[in-house]
Amino acid sequence: MATNTAGTNARFYETQQVHYLRKRITFADYGTTVTVGKIPAGASVIDGGVHVVTAFNSSGTDLLDVGFIGSTTDADAYATDLTMAAVGYIPFDELGATTNIQQTVDTTVTCAPAQSVADATAGVADVIVAFVVDNDN
Repeated sequence: MATNTAGTNARFYETQQVHYLRKRITFADYGTTVTVGKIPAGASVIDGGVHVVTAFNSSGTDLLDVGFIGSTTDADAYATDLTMAAVGYIPFDELGATTNIQQTVDTTVTCAPAQSVADATAGVADVIVAFVVDNDN
């Protein structure tokens, strides 16, 4: 379903399928909150991670939090302090926690890359969030 507003409207496909959001981030995003996309009210986040394509190279730590802004806000509800210093796929570490909740409103998924020493010159990653919608209502 084309909405022509990628990342601004929650997506809801009528069939039984896993939906996903994918957003590329780079070292230039350090210190900002990046919008990954929106998920519809009642959706369940069931999987996700960050796929580091080019390692982030600050001389300190290179970390990523992933969370949401919705009926409540939790900046690290899905992932807390994932390290992005090496190439590879790092799964979210908070999906089994009580912070992974179904929202009552369309919810913005966010990520916040951070470095402990502000000297990175490289780093590229894709944040991927898999979810299923509440198609019973």
